[in-house]
Amino acid sequence: MVILLVGGCHEAFGQLPCATALLQRLSHAVGVSPGLSDGFHYNVLQFNQRPVNVAVQNGEVTHIGYSLFTPSQRAHISPDQCDFIERLLLTSDIDEFYGKSFSRHLLEEKITFEKGSVAELKALCGDTSYVFQMTLQDSKRYICNWYQGRRREVTLSYPADYFLIKGTTLTESEERLEMEARRWRGSAERRKRTEHLEENRKSSEERQPEVYAATELMQQIGNGPVYLLTGDIYLIPELTSNRYWVKDPDSGMQLLYGADFPLESMANLVTGTELETDIDLEILHVLYGFRTATFTLPLRQWVSYCMAQGCQPYFGVMSHEGDTVNASLVLHNEALGYIHLMKLTFDTSVIASRKGVVKARLNSFVPMSNVKSLFNENNR
Repeated sequence: MVILLVGGCHEAFGQLPCATALLQRLSHAVGVSPGLSDGFHYNVLQFNQRPVNVAVQNGEVTHIGYSLFTPSQRAHISPDQCDFIERLLLTSDIDEFYGKSFSRHLLEEKITFEKGSVAELKALCGDTSYVFQMTLQDSKRYICNWYQGRRREVTLSYPADYFLIKGTTLTESEERLEMEARRWRGSAERRKRTEHLEENRKSSEERQPEVYAATELMQQIGNGPVYLLTGDIYLIPELTSNRYWVKDPDSGMQLLYGADFPLESMANLVTGTELETDIDLEILHVLYGFRTATFTLPLRQWVSYCMAQGCQPYFGVMSHEGDTVNASLVLHNEALGYIHLMKLTFDTSVIASRKGVVKARLNSFVPMSNVKSLFNENNR
């Protein structure tokens, strides 16, 4: 993944809540106003004579950092990466913010300036003339470059690690997951961001009408009515992003959904959001410290929320006895280096009735370094 772009007095501290403990400490340090409305506030205040960005969502602060990226740049770069880098620069100016020196923090978190320094990067705040390049190498590390003309000024490298990039702890992330998934509504702004990222992913040659492009890649399964659109594989051949289609004499190819094909129908339900049902997902969430929590929400809402966060779903049937199906659903977020791992149990009758409950056991925010061992533990 490569992105090239051409860019880019304290207020009294109030009681505006923050999404994480780290942001709460930052809010105290720089003095965020309690009167900020929902939205992204560019250059909203000053700290150490540098402009600061603040983002507010659902009445709580979700980002505080130096104004390194312009609004036009942010329209084309992952907000998570922009927020992380801007926050990193701001914390470098707050003594012992992490309970240690800033240089020690960089060392322990494997954050490196391969060219230039944090001071040189801070000097670019407010500069709209630089060119920015970001690459994710082997799904493990981000390499970020800032250029002035053809001259590379700064190179920053850091792990593709969810907790580092989001500035949160495992406990905070686990506890917020249910709340954020519940209030997910797929707003126009979020849909626009998702559509924009999808357009960037596709080449101009691929931007054909969906049915025509898909038909060329589909393979008929035997002599039956079902066509397979082969997806990617995750770890084992049984876990795929495959989707299933049927030919409609009037409207061309349509996503398969029907009682005669419950497994293929479920695969389509959990790898996309096109199909509407009243099927609920009852989730047993396995939390840190041998704790669990249970919550229920529409299956389609959960899938929509996870995909909008950047997760690619992979589905696989592990056993099918009578009407009972045990399956796995992996939601892989390559950009942030984690998966949600779910073990699903359902009766095939939910497909025919388009309603009912699918039970799920969820291990959330599993770092990529732990994926294989946890996957084996849940699927042995």
